[in-house]
Amino acid sequence: MNRILAFQIATIIICSAFGLSAQEKKESWTDKGQVYGTIFANFHSELSNTEGEKGFEVKRAYLGYKIKIDEHFSGNIKLDIGSPDDVSEYSLKKRFAYFKNAYLQYEYQNLKVQFGIANCKQFNVQEKFWGYRYVYKSFQDQNKFGPSADIGLFAGYKVNDILSIDAAYTNGEGYSTTQADNDFKASFGLTTTPIKQVTIRLYYDSFTSSEFKQSTVSSFIGIKHSILSVGGEYSYQINNAFEKDHNIYGFSVFGTVNPIEKIKIFARYDQVYSNIIVNDIPWNLANNGSSIISGVEYSPISKVNLSINYQDWLAYASDGTDKHFIYFNLQYSF
Repeated sequence: MNRILAFQIATIIICSAFGLSAQEKKESWTDKGQVYGTIFANFHSELSNTEGEKGFEVKRAYLGYKIKIDEHFSGNIKLDIGSPDDVSEYSLKKRFAYFKNAYLQYEYQNLKVQFGIANCKQFNVQEKFWGYRYVYKSFQDQNKFGPSADIGLFAGYKVNDILSIDAAYTNGEGYSTTQADNDFKASFGLTTTPIKQVTIRLYYDSFTSSEFKQSTVSSFIGIKHSILSVGGEYSYQINNAFEKDHNIYGFSVFGTVNPIEKIKIFARYDQVYSNIIVNDIPWNLANNGSSIISGVEYSPISKVNLSINYQDWLAYASDGTDKHFIYFNLQYSF
């Protein structure tokens, strides 16, 4: 009996020790924060000729980790595995990993401040409203009116349920480039929702010390209903790349219909121009043109989107090349 009692006591002590050890075990980094990621992939084929471009492509892969430090502070770090400039001679041959986000955030009531590499708010509202970033970039992003992320100080304040404002002071070169000069970019945006279904945004930015300051102004309005959304934006940039009187401008209109659950039909039309300087020829004629993006999206489960769509580019230059593609796109998030 004594041996049985001793065994029982020993068992209780061992189990208690294991229980105490489990309680005292420190939380791991995976317990404290959240790992997340997104993948953009596609198969595309050019329609204009039989020997045109075609193939499979992983366009973007994002991998990140975010953590809530305390009531007011949080952190976020995200890798962008791809080629942010998309014009490098290596962009179709190699993959590069960049910090798309690496910032500390302070949040108090309606104020949010970020310091480090963070997402710019320049076309953030339009991109979310468009909703198909994995298919095609938003207008300003596609035509390089500004970077999607940058290094600097970012602030946003929600005045009330109708109005919010944002401001930033950044390097201006984008998240994949280090500061190369003493010039910085200051930006200011205003977003209002006068009624629940309507979103209006105004935005302005300018570099601070260049001889010919590059400045951008844009406006956007979007209307969203339960089964229909439409939006349109107009953007104008002066002294592009700090060249005097080199201006680019254009607009984008787009819409989505959600006829049945899990199915969306979307369409978009863009036009981009440059001003005329000499000899009645726009300085950026090779990049002037229009594009149409239209297709169907199917979301079989949460965080998985599939789309088959048509994309084209019609060049305005007489010697330009028109392009016509059919795409099958995939987005997966976790």
